[in-house]
Amino acid sequence: MVLALATASGCSADKVQVAPPDELYRTATQDYVDGNYGISIQTYKYLLDHYPLDPRAEDVELRIAEAHFANGAYAEAIATYIDFQRMHPTSPRLAEVEFQIGMAYVGQMDTIDRDLNAAASAHARLESVILRYPNSDYAKRAKEELKSVREHLASRELYVAEFYARRGNHSATRTRAGALLATYPETQAAVDALSVIAADAHSAGDDDVAQLADAAHAEASANPETIPARTQGSAGLALRNRIAPNAVASQITPITPPPSGKSAAKPL
Repeated sequence: MVLALATASGCSADKVQVAPPDELYRTATQDYVDGNYGISIQTYKYLLDHYPLDPRAEDVELRIAEAHFANGAYAEAIATYIDFQRMHPTSPRLAEVEFQIGMAYVGQMDTIDRDLNAAASAHARLESVILRYPNSDYAKRAKEELKSVREHLASRELYVAEFYARRGNHSATRTRAGALLATYPETQAAVDALSVIAADAHSAGDDDVAQLADAAHAEASANPETIPARTQGSAGLALRNRIAPNAVASQITPITPPPSGKSAAKPL
């Protein structure tokens, strides 16, 4: 696609004739629709460079972020969305922008045995949508997306608890599982952690904890999924107080995005 036309005028230097803004906008949008995201971004940026006062400028900035997102360039999308937040602090589309930042972090999430920076940042951004824009449609969507992010983070804690259980480290198993129950009580990983605790207690000959864990698992399994905290019934709370009386919900804060490419497995 040609963005500008060079024309000669006598012996003078070539002059660049910029295409009209409507043409640039139409061309960039068509490239976006056709999946030519890189070309679309270039044309949108060209439009902003040459027509910064165009009434569609704010929309174009978001189109650039959306094109990065659609192209799987999540780090670039995040940076562009954050720039938009900084430049347009009163925009009516801020709930959408914050949600999209969260989803860009979701797009960067790796397997549970690897770095959790992106998952933690996704959690923080989606939670921000719920807290800052509670009446928006994006808050409803953020709540749904947050469920899978929390399950992902909880699954990492379960993975570590199982690691210690396989090695017969009863204290570390219970400490990690107790933290999981405190931080992600509504997840399936928390329910599965009850089984890990029960098996670990049986292998250690700790019949009291084993019976309590079995009761907590039965209690959690019997509750419908609509109950917010399936592992916080009477048996579940008694178990947590028994194995990890000082456990509190871990703080989840925004973290910078991980480097491009797959991150290396981190030590447990």
